[in-house]
Amino acid sequence: MANLWKKATKKTIPIYIISLLLVLFAKPDLKMYITGLLLIIAGELVRVWAAGHLRKNMEVTTTGPYAYVKNPLYLGTLFIMTGFSIMARNIYILAIGLMVFFFYYVPFKKGVESDRLRERFGDLWTRYDKHVPDYIPRISPYPERGSKRWDLSIFIDNTEHGIVLIVLLGMAAIGVRLLFN
Repeated sequence: MANLWKKATKKTIPIYIISLLLVLFAKPDLKMYITGLLLIIAGELVRVWAAGHLRKNMEVTTTGPYAYVKNPLYLGTLFIMTGFSIMARNIYILAIGLMVFFFYYVPFKKGVESDRLRERFGDLWTRYDKHVPDYIPRISPYPERGSKRWDLSIFIDNTEHGIVLIVLLGMAAIGVRLLFN
C-alpha cells in the first residue's frame, strides 16, 4: 500500500480524488451493485492475470493475456472503472472517465509506449504490435507467444496486490452505502 502512495503524482492524484467522490456520491441499488461487481471482478481478474506475466522493460511480453491483447492492464482498468461507475450509479464519472481514457490516455500511451518498445526491442516489438490488437482481444493466441507461466513474484513486483486491495476497499465502501441506502 505504501508503494501506491509513493506513486502519487499529478496524474494519479485526480484519479484518487475522483474515486473518493464516486464513493461519496454513490447511490447504489442491489441490481446495479451486482452488475458493477461482475464487471469489476472481470477487470481485476484480467489485471491479475496480466500482472503475473508482465516483465516491464525486460522483454516483449507475449504470454498470458498478452497473447490475445496488447494492453490487458488498461482493458482490465476500463472494466473496473465501468463497473464502479455502474455500481455507484454515476454516469457522469463514467462519461468523463471514458472520454479521458479514449481521447487522452490511449493516444498518449500508444505513441510513447510504442516508440519506446520499438526502440528497445526492435523487430520483436514491431511483429507483435502488427499482429496483436490494442484493446479488442484476438480469438486465437499470438503465434510467436512465449511459454512462461503466471508468476506470483512478478505479480507482486508489479504491485498489483495493492490495486487488488484498493479495488476491494472501493467495493466495500460502496457496499456500505448500499446497506444504508
